[in-house]
Amino acid sequence: MPQALNQTYEELVFKAQSLFWKQGYKGVNAKELANHLDVSMSTIYNKYTKDMLFIDSIEYYMNTYSDPFLSQLRASKEGLISLKDFFYALIEALLDKTFPRSCLMVNTVVEMRNENQDVINLYQRYFDALVNSYKVVLDKAIELGQIKHPEKKDDYARFLLGVIFSLSILYKINDKESLQNFIDERLSFIV
Repeated sequence: MPQALNQTYEELVFKAQSLFWKQGYKGVNAKELANHLDVSMSTIYNKYTKDMLFIDSIEYYMNTYSDPFLSQLRASKEGLISLKDFFYALIEALLDKTFPRSCLMVNTVVEMRNENQDVINLYQRYFDALVNSYKVVLDKAIELGQIKHPEKKDDYARFLLGVIFSLSILYKINDKESLQNFIDERLSFIV
């Protein structure tokens, strides 16, 4: 029977993340998870539970994918051009399959909704990080005179949150040019 002793917990989380990303939390049973991780069923039931691996997979996603991306966005100095570049880079990542199945956080929200408080806490933290990052960039856009209604900054930041959700669906049925046009139109709403 396979053993977990030859893998670190971090390696197991990384492997589990790819399975959860492709199939979702509910699409993975304990036996399938154990097989995918090359561990025994008892490891899944007694040491590293499905819930534990899922939560840590989301944490890994945030630390590895979204946090560096958002740090780069917050450090940008070009206001709305930085937002456009951010969304265009996201389009590239979605189309070139950098993300196996859309955004893991968007998938998780759609699948899990409000079923698990630990997951709710994680995606609330994720959404807060997105909105706060957008606000930093919008502040720069205001300083550059790119936004006519700076008093609407908070509304614009929440609006941009919806753009992430939209892209996570639209990339499946639109080409790159259509997606870029979608972003350009959305950004035109906030100038």
